[in-house]
Amino acid sequence: MALFKNTLIERWQSIGESWRFTIIAFFVVRLFYGLWSCAILIAQPLAVQNLDLSGEPILTVFNLQTSQARTYLREINGQTLTFRAAGPDTAMDLQTGSIWNMTTGTALEGQYKGTTLLPAKTPPAGIFSYYNAKPYPVTWLAMWQRFDANWYISVAETGYGGIDGDDHFPPLFPVLIRLLKPLFGSAFLAGLFISHLATFYAIKLLYDTFQQWAGNPLAKRSTLFFLVYPTSFFLFSVYSESLFLVAVLLSFQQMRQRSWAWAGFWAFCAILTRLQGAALIIPMIYLMWQEGSFPRRPIHWFSLALPAMGGLFYLFLRSRQITGGAIPFVEADWHARLVPPWETYWYAIQTLLSGKFSFIDALNWSIVTLFMILLIAGWRRIPLEYNLYSAVTLLIILIRIVETQPLISMSRYSLMFFPSFFILGLAGENPWIRRLILYTFVSLNLYLSAQFFLWGWVA
Repeated sequence: MALFKNTLIERWQSIGESWRFTIIAFFVVRLFYGLWSCAILIAQPLAVQNLDLSGEPILTVFNLQTSQARTYLREINGQTLTFRAAGPDTAMDLQTGSIWNMTTGTALEGQYKGTTLLPAKTPPAGIFSYYNAKPYPVTWLAMWQRFDANWYISVAETGYGGIDGDDHFPPLFPVLIRLLKPLFGSAFLAGLFISHLATFYAIKLLYDTFQQWAGNPLAKRSTLFFLVYPTSFFLFSVYSESLFLVAVLLSFQQMRQRSWAWAGFWAFCAILTRLQGAALIIPMIYLMWQEGSFPRRPIHWFSLALPAMGGLFYLFLRSRQITGGAIPFVEADWHARLVPPWETYWYAIQTLLSGKFSFIDALNWSIVTLFMILLIAGWRRIPLEYNLYSAVTLLIILIRIVETQPLISMSRYSLMFFPSFFILGLAGENPWIRRLILYTFVSLNLYLSAQFFLWGWVA
C-alpha cells in the first residue's frame, strides 16, 4: 500500500506545475457548482417568477424535478398577487397567505381557497423556451439546460432556419455538438462535454499566459479570480464561452511563437464561435508588423485571410436565412442595431438615471465600467497585443445596442476580457483588496448561478 501511495505521489509530482494547478482548479470548481446546483434543487425545487409582460401580470412556474412549466394570470378580482414558492408543488401569495397548487392553479387553503388562477396569454414555451430541444431527463444535469443552450442544441439537431433568429448563433459550437451527439446519445450531453473539455484546457492556457507575464503566485491568483468571477458558471454550461476562450488563447499562443498559419486557424475558429473573434486580427497585424517583414511575406496574408474567411462564411450563412440579415449587429428579432459605441454606454446610464432598471442592468453597467478601468490600468502592464484585443472586443460589443436592455449580457461577455484578470491579480497582492474581490465575486457567483438554475435571466 505504501509503495502504491509513493508511486502515485511521484507520478503526480512528475506532472508539470501548470497541469497540476489546472487539474485541481477544474475539479474543485466543478465540484462546487455540482454541489451548489444540487443544493438549489433541494432547497427550491419550484421556480416561481412574478412578471409583467405586455401589460399582463403573470405568474410563471417551473418544476425543476419534472421540467413541467405553467403560466397563470396572477390577478384575482382586480387584485394583483405576488407569489413565492412554498413547497415542491405549491406557492403562497404574499397578499393573503393563501396556499396554491401550482399544477392546477387552485388555492388549497386561505382566503382564496377553491379559486383557480386563469391561464396567461403568454404560454409556458414563451418563457421557458426549449425551442426544438427537449428537456434532459436527468434533473441535476438538466439545470444547466437554460436559455442559449437550447438555441445551440436546436441548431445542432435541425440546422439553421428551424427557428426565427437562430442564425444569431455562429456555427462551430453547434457543428461540434452534432458531430459528438452519436457518441453521447444526446446533443445536450455532447455540448456539456465540449464545454467542460474546453474549460479544462482554457484554465491551463490562461495560467500559462499569466505565468509568462509574472511568477506562479500571481498567475494562480489571477486565474483564481477568473474562475470565481460572477458569471464563470457559463463556462460549464452549453454555451460557447469556453470554446471561444480556448480558440483565442491558442491563437495568441501561436502568435507568440510566430506560427502564423496556426494563429490564423485558431482565429478562424474563434470567429466561427463568436463574431468577436474578429478582434484577433488587430493583434495579429501588430505582431506581424513587429517582425519587420509585414506585409511582404505570403504567410502573413494567408494567416490574415483565414479569420476573414471565417467571418465571411458566417455572414454568408446568415444571408441565406429568410428572417436574418447578413450583418449580425442589425437584428430586428433581437431589437438590435448599430450605433456609435458611446451611445450604448450613455443609453445604459440614462436607463439607470430613469430609475426604470433591474439589478442586471446595474450589474452590466458596473462591469463595463470596471473593465474599461482595468483596460486603462493595464495598458502598460501587459503586452500591447492583449490590450489591443481587449479594446477591439469592447468596441465590437458596444457598437451593437439592444433597445430592450442596454449592455445586455455584458456580465457574460466580459469573460472574453481575460487579460484584465491579470490586473485584478496584481491588485490582489494587497490582502484587503484580495478579500474584497473574492467575497464580491463569490457572492455574486452564488446569486447569479442560482438565478440561472431557476430560469432567471442573468446574461
